[in-house]
Amino acid sequence: MDQSSEDVQQPKRALFLGNRVRQFIKRGGRLRYEPHKAPSNGKAVWVVMGIFPDETEEPVFTSSSGEYKHFRSADAMTQYHSQMCPDEDVLIVPMPASH
Repeated sequence: MDQSSEDVQQPKRALFLGNRVRQFIKRGGRLRYEPHKAPSNGKAVWVVMGIFPDETEEPVFTSSSGEYKHFRSADAMTQYHSQMCPDEDVLIVPMPASH
């Protein structure tokens, strides 16, 4: 099996599971929420992205289903963010593209 030069340069990380978020935050990580439109109904959802100290980003996956951790409402997202990042008092909620 051939490996691309990108595979050789970038070490692979394990899936970033939701049950590791608190520890991730304590170690200097941050959270960002990426807006998308759900393909099934076109409604807004926000996928949780972890920003590592080296500024790389990876999506957070649920430990139960292995799906992307996402929220269907800004209220649920802000409640989650308040629990995970209690020292932060500002959260910017990006809107999905309208087209």
